[in-house]
Amino acid sequence: MPGVLRRDEDDRNRPRYDDRADLVQIGSTSWNGKKESTVEEQANGALYANGMDHTRNGTFLNGVPATAAPSTGDPLSVLNSLSGQLPPEIEHITVGYQPLSKLITRLVQETFNGLTDVINELSEMQSTQLNNHAGGSHLNNHINGNGHSSTSQGSASKKLRLLDFAQDRRAQFIKTLVLSQWSRQAEAVGKVIDLKVWLDGQTRILDDATLWMGELKRILSSSKMPSPDLKTALEVLSTGKASWLPDLGYIPPEPLSSRQLLKALRNINTLLSIRLNLHENIPHAFRSFSISSGRATFHVPEEFEVDLSIAEEDPTSQLYFIDFRFLFTPSLLEIPAGRLRDELEGKANDVLKRDGLHGCYSFMHDLVLTHKISILKRQAGDMARRHWSENIRVDAVHRSLVIQYWVNRPGGKSWVEIGIKKGRRRTDPSWSDNQGTPYIALRWMRYGKEVLDQTVKLALDTLSMDALLKQVIAAHTNHVLRNIKDKLREGKLYSNKALSLSHELSTSEPAACSLTLQLTRSKTITVALEPISGNFAISPASPANPDLNNLLHPATEASSRIATLRCVVAQEEVESCAKCIAWESLKTIKPSIETMKASFPRDTMRIGFFRVPPWGMNWLLAFTTSMNGDFWWIVELPVASATSEAVLSNAGLQRAFRSVHEVPLYDATSYVKKPSFELLSQVERAAAGMISRLVDTRQLIQLDVPYLLQSFGTDTSLRVPSLYIRFTCKDVPPSSRTSERQTLALANETVKLSYHGLDPACSEAVHVAEARLINKIPNIAALTSSIDSDLAFHPASGAFAFRLHTPVGTSSIPFFLERMKRIEQLLRFLGILKRCELQCETVSLSRLVFIYATEPKPLKAAISYAIGAPMKIGLESGNPHVRICDFLTTLLNGEGGLEFVTTILRLTSPLLRAMAAIESTQEADNVAILPRSTQWYQIRFKNPHARFDIKLRPRRDTLMWYVQEMPNKEGPRDEVFAEQIKALFNGHGDGWEGKRTGIAATIDGVEGLLKRIDELVRGAKATEAPDEKGTTNGEGQEGRDVVVLD
Repeated sequence: MPGVLRRDEDDRNRPRYDDRADLVQIGSTSWNGKKESTVEEQANGALYANGMDHTRNGTFLNGVPATAAPSTGDPLSVLNSLSGQLPPEIEHITVGYQPLSKLITRLVQETFNGLTDVINELSEMQSTQLNNHAGGSHLNNHINGNGHSSTSQGSASKKLRLLDFAQDRRAQFIKTLVLSQWSRQAEAVGKVIDLKVWLDGQTRILDDATLWMGELKRILSSSKMPSPDLKTALEVLSTGKASWLPDLGYIPPEPLSSRQLLKALRNINTLLSIRLNLHENIPHAFRSFSISSGRATFHVPEEFEVDLSIAEEDPTSQLYFIDFRFLFTPSLLEIPAGRLRDELEGKANDVLKRDGLHGCYSFMHDLVLTHKISILKRQAGDMARRHWSENIRVDAVHRSLVIQYWVNRPGGKSWVEIGIKKGRRRTDPSWSDNQGTPYIALRWMRYGKEVLDQTVKLALDTLSMDALLKQVIAAHTNHVLRNIKDKLREGKLYSNKALSLSHELSTSEPAACSLTLQLTRSKTITVALEPISGNFAISPASPANPDLNNLLHPATEASSRIATLRCVVAQEEVESCAKCIAWESLKTIKPSIETMKASFPRDTMRIGFFRVPPWGMNWLLAFTTSMNGDFWWIVELPVASATSEAVLSNAGLQRAFRSVHEVPLYDATSYVKKPSFELLSQVERAAAGMISRLVDTRQLIQLDVPYLLQSFGTDTSLRVPSLYIRFTCKDVPPSSRTSERQTLALANETVKLSYHGLDPACSEAVHVAEARLINKIPNIAALTSSIDSDLAFHPASGAFAFRLHTPVGTSSIPFFLERMKRIEQLLRFLGILKRCELQCETVSLSRLVFIYATEPKPLKAAISYAIGAPMKIGLESGNPHVRICDFLTTLLNGEGGLEFVTTILRLTSPLLRAMAAIESTQEADNVAILPRSTQWYQIRFKNPHARFDIKLRPRRDTLMWYVQEMPNKEGPRDEVFAEQIKALFNGHGDGWEGKRTGIAATIDGVEGLLKRIDELVRGAKATEAPDEKGTTNGEGQEGRDVVVLD
């Protein structure tokens, strides 16, 4: 309303009776009798923006006190106080009001903008100016113009434009002034408007009440019962008749006898038969009928039976309704007498009169269909209120029924629609009616999409909403489980029947539908859907239940969750079993996605890393599981990441692994096995073999040695390929050769290296190398009869084999080369011993024990040899060659080798036996034997003083021992002993002969010579001087040799 100011936001929150104070008059006497406010009062702020304050003398404008009187709690006093108050104030209408200040503000802004435009317009206009502005000219112009200065045409146009603008703005401000004057009476006008609106509302309420009363009267007309006629009722009940009823005087017919009644019924049966067979156009549904007892009974399967009869013989006369029965359950066996039967009979007779049998069938058929829908609806309602509560939703739309099931499941909705469909049934194409007959049809919507190939049977003879819904839910459950089964069978685990997968089907009982699948060899679960809620039920209980129940599309997504569950269970079983064999599960290793895709199959769902302690830090075992099987992998870490701290902190594993290889554990057709100690031990053995093959092939590539991986090891469960190595002399590293000119001569230069598992004692890899010599060694069986178990020879073929033990992850090629060198040395030593006709007692790749003398007792020597270390000779305690053991070791590692050592042993045996005998017969401090070399010895006697020098010298193509007496520096000695020595040097004996200055003895004769010298010394022994004793002891100690036995 123009001129009325809008209330502030704070004023809107005040009580309604205070809203009236916002509208007041300006410039006139107020409605409560007070004088209008002056301009000065407005300027001083005595009034609000709309010209009036809210209260006057503590009272609101409607007369209500500003503060309510306190209540005393007495009901009478409360009523009295309320009776003296005014009724609730009429609602004030303020919709569409605008404040006057806004109007004035916009008018001023518009005026300012217009004035600015006018000034700009005037500045663009061209004004004509006078040529001369002098005083004389001005005077002449003034005189000529009767006292007025003439202005140019342009100046006049400017003034006219300015006056037009001022006139227009003046008119606008006059209108605003009128509005301002009129707004002083806005409060009274506003009250009239509020009153008008209130009166219109009351009028509408009155009209609505009148209409409601008329509608109620119309509705109650059918329920109105006539007033009871008690007088007539009393008369009828007491006398059996009513006197006021007229008597028409009809003579009642005589009752029919039984014969007449039977004859009449037969006539009616005949007339009905003739009429139905010859005159009536019977609908297809009424083709099944029977005639008896004066009525024709039409039978419609699963729907109804109706009895009709005639009242006249005329074929064109009307058929009449006799009886009606339902042919389905649950329903009434017969319709009881009463209003329902009367209504049915009257309606049926009307239809028969108007449309005949076709109309009767249509009427009865529609009645039955509607009744069936109502029965199903009632059953569905009972289900929704009982054990299906909060899990189904029932909606009835016209003559159709919608039942939504599994309402609490996420994702798309599923429901069943049962309604009446017009048209010919697909299952009954024999009907030839031009117009389709309606029938009850079922429409199944699964996840919002119609199922066109549904096989749900709608049993119309026995109506059961519970059985029908169970059929639908069973079909839905079968659909979900069948999709899960098909998805799972896409993997090799279930398609190749490595794990069992079976589906239990049922078309009527959803609780009997289940999917039984084997997760691992030891665990089996059963997946089912709860019929009422639709939730997944896994037995035994599993943590995957919540994930399955939250799926939006369980038919397509549940298989991935079950596959994940299978992989999780498989990994847990492996981790549990790995703890039993001391494997370390590495939970912190989480490679990048790129690394996983590049290293493992893309279908891998779960992976676990394990570290086998004997392998070190740079080799890991990885267990991957997917729907295609469980597999084991060897993972080699980069060198920079193969530290304990790096593995535990996942450092360095974000980049690619150095290498990843599958462990060839078992047959390709076996995709899964039950984790056990035996299985993991087998995995460890196979993985160790693969690691050994990897490092061996890398070593051979570095050595540029050709090789071939072919077939598998002897243990079929390991399936580790054998390594065929082709060696030539140039392929053998110089450090592994026995000499620059000689290597082991092998047939085809090929060696087979096969893997034979792990040594349980030390967890080292066991390899067996097999080769064959080109030149067979005769009598190799006799020479190697006592060889150790790590080496074996086959005398007939020249083949040999030896066993290697290497740490897992370490190349066996250096060990192999070392062992080949040892075998070469062994064969060479055996050849030497054979040529020397020496007997071998113990033969191994690191030690050789042989007998080089048998008289008077067997003397043995042990040769120990190892790659990278000098050979050593070992002698038993009491062996006479112990005193020259160091010299023999030096000769053994020299150019002569074992052959020269065996020669020295045979040459020195009689000599050293004689020296040992001298030491045994002489006192320990009386003799000193000093070996200068293997061919030079000295014997010193203290009492009597004598020194003998013994050297091996060639003489006439033979070797002989030459014995000389050294000059005596200790002083004069016994003359008798001197003469005896002189006679000895001039005499001869068995195997020796004196040469005056010395004695020459054969190899065997030197022993008898030394015995003779010993006898002479013992015969000439005298008492020793004290000062000589110390000297002799000192010389003896200097000459004694200390030998360390191996």
